[in-house]
Amino acid sequence: ISDALSERDKVKFTVHTKSSLPNFKQNEFSVVRQHEEFIWLHDSFVENEDYAGYIIPPAPPRPDFDASREKLQKLGEGEGSMTKEEFTKMKQELEAEYLAIFKKTVAMHEVFLCRVAAHPILRKDLNFHVFLEYNQDLSVRGKNKKEKLEDFFKNMVKSADGVIVSGVKDVDDFFEHERTFLVEYHNRVKDASAKSDKMTRSHKSEFFF
Repeated sequence: ISDALSERDKVKFTVHTKSSLPNFKQNEFSVVRQHEEFIWLHDSFVENEDYAGYIIPPAPPRPDFDASREKLQKLGEGEGSMTKEEFTKMKQELEAEYLAIFKKTVAMHEVFLCRVAAHPILRKDLNFHVFLEYNQDLSVRGKNKKEKLEDFFKNMVKSADGVIVSGVKDVDDFFEHERTFLVEYHNRVKDASAKSDKMTRSHKSEFFF
């Protein structure tokens, strides 16, 4: 993360990438991301069944500057009750506290990306490449918490216009295929379990009679 900008309750992170991998169109590029997009990336790993058993790097915590802002606000309100020297000193201390929290927030988001980039499997993930390279809004900010990954992924594919995810022809078909596979797999497991129970009961009957 080469730069970060705090705007009220949001932090905009400039994510700078250097890579020689052929998957990317350029060797060096930058995008601006917000916290919600980091969470989307993390959740896409967690919800991907292909990564079951892998250790997913923990998501960075949400930026929280409320306490520092509240202290600065109260300091401003009480400016008339203290000397100029006292006010200046306290203001500097609170600004330093705010800056420390800001730097820690940026560092934790950067650590998350570095861990993903160092992971032999996750670094090849399509969503990770989209996060790093797609230079427009990923449309995950301000969404309802119950938003499903497939709904977002469908919108993302349309907005990307096939440039990055050209291998995906129809997202609905993809998820329908996955759903059909899981239903079929579940039914086969149930059938195998029923046959196993039947065979067990049969062996028990032979043993007692």
